[in-house]
Amino acid sequence: MEIALFIIGFIIVFFVVINVFRKLHMDAIHYNLLDLADEIGGEVLKRGMLSRPVYHGDLNGMDLTVNFSTERVQKKRRQFINISIARVLQNNLTIATRQWLENTAGSAPEEFDILEIDSDTEYLIRKSSKKSYLRKNGQDEFSECLKKLSPFNYIYGGPTGILFEQECENLATCTKHPQLKENIDHLYRLAKVLV
Repeated sequence: MEIALFIIGFIIVFFVVINVFRKLHMDAIHYNLLDLADEIGGEVLKRGMLSRPVYHGDLNGMDLTVNFSTERVQKKRRQFINISIARVLQNNLTIATRQWLENTAGSAPEEFDILEIDSDTEYLIRKSSKKSYLRKNGQDEFSECLKKLSPFNYIYGGPTGILFEQECENLATCTKHPQLKENIDHLYRLAKVLV
């Protein structure tokens, strides 16, 4: 009987400790997003004590959202930071790492072309139209923004806006100021040169 009570007590303490650490982690992310809101405006929403916070704001007339996701791959939990900007584009454009495409689709589709970014990571690009996806004289700005944002999983642009996903070892670190703000600034600059 005493052994059963000890095991039950140990399990309860174990789950309490795990939840305390998770709450501390989510609180750190929450405070980082509040710093972002203090700098550029907007609001941070947190639905519950252990839930991930979400940032909503306005970036020079464009709706901006920062949220987070997780995925279990090969017995390891991976965390991602997701940034979306409501900048409507005329054409669909996808820029993704070969590794991400192969993990999600099984192989990199043939309609993707290699994109040179000067990085250790191989990026592929697919556009929905033969028309240019960049404003006139926007190639240098486009390349510079991608270099600054790298490494990332994908950037998707289209009529619904621009979505950006980046894997992050520790969300509390990736959301610190000024790193998160710099990523948002580079993504905003990228949004301005895309058509």
